[in-house]
Amino acid sequence: MGFFLTFISVDGKIWHKGMKSEKKIKAQSLQRFVSALFKRVGMTNTIAQDVTDALIQTSLRGVDSHGVRLVPHYVRAIKLGRINPRPSISFKKTAGATGVVNTDNGHGIYAGLFAMRKAILLAKKQGIGAVTVTKSTHFGAAGIYALEAADNDMIGLSFTHSDALVVPYGGINPVLGTNPIAFAAPCAGEEPVCLDMATSQISWNKLLMHRAYHEVLPHGVAVNVKGMETQDPMTANALLPLGGYKGYGLALMVDIFSGLLAGMPFGLGVSHMFLVDKKKRNLGHFMVAINIAAFQPVSTFKRRLKQEIEKIRREKPVLGINGVLVAGDPEKLMYTKRLKEGIPLTEEQCKEFEAIAKEFAVSTDIFSHE
Repeated sequence: MGFFLTFISVDGKIWHKGMKSEKKIKAQSLQRFVSALFKRVGMTNTIAQDVTDALIQTSLRGVDSHGVRLVPHYVRAIKLGRINPRPSISFKKTAGATGVVNTDNGHGIYAGLFAMRKAILLAKKQGIGAVTVTKSTHFGAAGIYALEAADNDMIGLSFTHSDALVVPYGGINPVLGTNPIAFAAPCAGEEPVCLDMATSQISWNKLLMHRAYHEVLPHGVAVNVKGMETQDPMTANALLPLGGYKGYGLALMVDIFSGLLAGMPFGLGVSHMFLVDKKKRNLGHFMVAINIAAFQPVSTFKRRLKQEIEKIRREKPVLGINGVLVAGDPEKLMYTKRLKEGIPLTEEQCKEFEAIAKEFAVSTDIFSHE
């Protein structure tokens, strides 16, 4: 799988801050631990491997909001019955280049990969493949699926929606989700170019991390219950759309693709992610794969894209900036760093992992020996 190449967050930094009392766990060790835990809570080997791989890769790239920190949440959701650990996933081809995946309330990461792989197969024959996903759950970082297509020499697009956490432009109460968009394209000589972004100023999981670490929010990302801007993560009630009315419009577009087109709930009808009950989320996703070879030689496309991004990187930076970056360069650096040093977990996160591991009789040696 390729690297995430995402834009820098609104505070000008990749999403990872040095944390107090953190322990760095080697990716391979953490991968074995998480996979074993998922299998103990009932996942099949195949599903546990896909979900674990995606979470580890996401954390390696520094996108901690959507990485291994979500493992305890997923375990709790399986225990409550919100996520089906052994779903009967099915695919129905609806036309020459389209299809629908019924996830049976299985894990969203596995469902997303399953759907994108179907879209890729359709695109190999038809030039393009578009697949909706129904009855799904949280699918992690959207870039995972776009990159799956790019790794197969295709352009990938992935969309999903979430519970209402974002106010409409000019509104007070949240009506739409953070509704991410991801785009990826293969590039010569390096990992695919990939845009992975929420249509809100930041994701809700990033806000939760600010709460957990008692950090002030960046300017212009959240509002309180009165619709007034706040930088206090504890009083933040909703997020602001990215770029005002533009992000608001994009969020609605994503909800149409992921909810309405898929026949799933959308807008205010989407179930909340962190509810402590057995209610199924019934999320929808939308995956598109475009076969570059149907338009031009793949090698030509990749070479020209490489030339363009190198031109951008050579641009003169403004005062105070070390250099002009192409979307995702910080994640590539973080991946190399963490692959060598390990994935950082806070003391609280380690304790939470150890408690869950004890409950399901999974070894916790990695937290004491590394």
